[in-house]
Amino acid sequence: MIAKNEELFLETCLDSIKDSVDEIIVVDTGSTDKTKEIAKRFHAKVIDFKWMDDFSAARNESLNHATKDWILALDADEVIEGKDLKKIKDLVRDPQDNVGFALEQRSYIYKYFEGAVENNLDFYLVKQYPFYIRNCLVRLFKNHLGLHFKHRVHELIEDSIVEKNFKFKKSEIILHHFGSVKNEANVLGKSEQYSRIILKQLEECPESDRYNYQAGKMCLGRNDFMGALKFFGKTAKINSNYKLVFSEIGKIYLQMNDSNRAAEYFKKSMKFNPDNPSPANNLAVAYMSIGKFDKAKVLLEEQLRKHPGNKALIYNYKKALENL
Repeated sequence: MIAKNEELFLETCLDSIKDSVDEIIVVDTGSTDKTKEIAKRFHAKVIDFKWMDDFSAARNESLNHATKDWILALDADEVIEGKDLKKIKDLVRDPQDNVGFALEQRSYIYKYFEGAVENNLDFYLVKQYPFYIRNCLVRLFKNHLGLHFKHRVHELIEDSIVEKNFKFKKSEIILHHFGSVKNEANVLGKSEQYSRIILKQLEECPESDRYNYQAGKMCLGRNDFMGALKFFGKTAKINSNYKLVFSEIGKIYLQMNDSNRAAEYFKKSMKFNPDNPSPANNLAVAYMSIGKFDKAKVLLEEQLRKHPGNKALIYNYKKALENL
């Protein structure tokens, strides 16, 4: 792992995995608290590394010091349950032809927003949090294959695996992530740091769909709708299939009370993502915002035939029926 000023979470993280790993490597990027002291208590190799606005560079330094056959890459504010550590052992014992495995990172939050999932786990460290955001990341992978992390921020090992024509597979292992429930000053500081690096890497690679999309998300977080439209528009121009970029544009127009233009972009999103119910659900919301509840009803019925258990579709379908 890489770490900086993580004394509040690091002990819990290392305590959760200490009996399941052969070595612990912590690359410290300038801690002024007890992070290094805590790491050494767990007999970790602690390496000082000068921060250079590049999470991948720090991650890759940690890989340089790994001597074992498999690597488990963690954040200092993540925890793995005992039952999932056993699954890790099983995977590395019999990986078949996979060189890596994606783990489901659950970032816990207190308040619901679009994309959040209700948390029903009874695990004592997380049951106080009502929701989480799900993200799949390859964090378990073979060593000694020349794999390395890419991107200054929101770094990934996946790109390196794909470039080398290796395979990775999704696992059922959960990474419990507490980065979004830290104190407000910590979260704000992290957000400002990420924003600076997002713009830096976009300046280096202005034609990257990934970096333009991240810049759009950054602007959205600041309620800078015009900036977000600019970067999402550039993303769509570079790669129309990048995530749900047309839906992102549509949602901005919806917030700007331009429902007709929003509907136009949700239709585009449906065209590029025919198997995903989210663009159609958003289109139904756009219809309802201008009183077209009958059109919303027909659209939602069509989607519910394909996705009968989808909670968002069911919620909006009930809303459409109530207003007919």
